[in-house]
Amino acid sequence: MTEERVFEAKSVDQAIEEACRVLGCLPEDLEIEILEHGSAGLFGLGAKKARIKARLKPEKLLSERANRAVMFLKELFLSGELKVEPQAEMAADHVKINLSGEDAALFTQNGGTALEALEFLVNKVVARRLGMGAKIVIDVSGFREQRERRLTRMAREAAEKAKKTRKPVALPPMKASERRVVHLALKDRSDVYTRSAGEGERRHVVVYPGSARKK
Repeated sequence: MTEERVFEAKSVDQAIEEACRVLGCLPEDLEIEILEHGSAGLFGLGAKKARIKARLKPEKLLSERANRAVMFLKELFLSGELKVEPQAEMAADHVKINLSGEDAALFTQNGGTALEALEFLVNKVVARRLGMGAKIVIDVSGFREQRERRLTRMAREAAEKAKKTRKPVALPPMKASERRVVHLALKDRSDVYTRSAGEGERRHVVVYPGSARKK
């Protein structure tokens, strides 16, 4: 993420121009704090430069990350001869890119393993170019939302079963991202708690009755 930087010039306007040149943006894309207005001094003596503190606005940062991600994906799909079109939209704290087209469904096979790998790659590429910042989430026609709803429903059903039988309920093996959904779905409940168990591909979530505070 772009940090605040200090710029100096003969006037505030010139300092803003310098900030725009360095950061590659327009004045309206900047958050600016004037540190010193500067002064010409007397007969040129004792002159002080204007100083400002400037950084890119959050929406500009999101836009840059979205554009970079879309450009990379288009080049990737073109080189792979895949008929997939990425389209970005900005949320409050992340960028969401939806994939559409004849070959988009390829990324949802095997539980979306390829989709997660693609998302990881895109975030790495963008971070290398623009630095760390807002996460880029990639989806295919609401696949992630549908999967999260399914996992949340599974978690709640397991919680009710654990509560009713007073016995732990083990869920099927899941990827780390899926286990996280289950943990988050039940984290605010006081009558059950969750733990991950198993190793490798057999790693799964177990829902226990009672409060984790007692354990």
